[in-house]
Amino acid sequence: MPTVDFGTVRAFVDDTRIDVFFPRGYDGVKNALKEMKGRWNPDRRCWSVVPKYAKMDADQILGRIGDVLLRNAPDNWERAVSRFGGFACASRKYEVRVGLGGIRIRIPDGHPSHYVLKQVQGGQKEGEAWLIPSMSASSPTIGAVLERVVSEDMDCFISYVEHLEGRTIRGTVPVQPADADALGLFPEGIAYADHAFLKVADPQVKNGPVHAWPFRVMSREDGGDGVEVRLAYLPPEHAYKAVRYRQAQPEEDRLPLLDLTHATGKWVYKRL
Repeated sequence: MPTVDFGTVRAFVDDTRIDVFFPRGYDGVKNALKEMKGRWNPDRRCWSVVPKYAKMDADQILGRIGDVLLRNAPDNWERAVSRFGGFACASRKYEVRVGLGGIRIRIPDGHPSHYVLKQVQGGQKEGEAWLIPSMSASSPTIGAVLERVVSEDMDCFISYVEHLEGRTIRGTVPVQPADADALGLFPEGIAYADHAFLKVADPQVKNGPVHAWPFRVMSREDGGDGVEVRLAYLPPEHAYKAVRYRQAQPEEDRLPLLDLTHATGKWVYKRL
């Protein structure tokens, strides 16, 4: 189900309805959904809109939600979203999402910034995440929290990949050439793997709270059993940027991960 992320408001879109999740106090959004024949969905604990009943298509409904959020945002907020809306974290310990509704910040339990965010006007806690409305998002307090989150996210990610620089793995991925291209497995391309893949292909790699492990494709040879590839781990700073780039894209547009199904056969690993 594709997700449209407005930061503090999220819409999950499928063929028949749009489920919209938002915190208390977003009366403008709720009223707009009511006008579009939206109803409270107790099973999902969200508001649901059926395009057929609203006599609007999904893009029109989502556009209406965005317009409402923007009307309640401070001046220049749309410009800020254009600038920072593509930001993403590389580790799973943190999350920052900037959208028309405000900023969603997820930090671990016990993090000192929980106390700081508790003081922000209009901020609401949802699990490990804080939902900060756009009117409060530009405060110096939020800026300091974001700076800390970005720094800690980078340190966390790099701690799990920095020792892999200069290391390569080689093996056969059992896919056809066209499918290999879709995985990023072409010379000089960037491919991403999950730990289930690495547990077979490079079992010395320690699991950790990172979204993916990125590789540079050094070579590829197509064969009857699949494609034989040599993959090199990226330098830590490049790996960090590559994973952030992937995570910033809508989930349905992200390059698929190499997973356990791609790790059949023999794999060897060595230093460059």
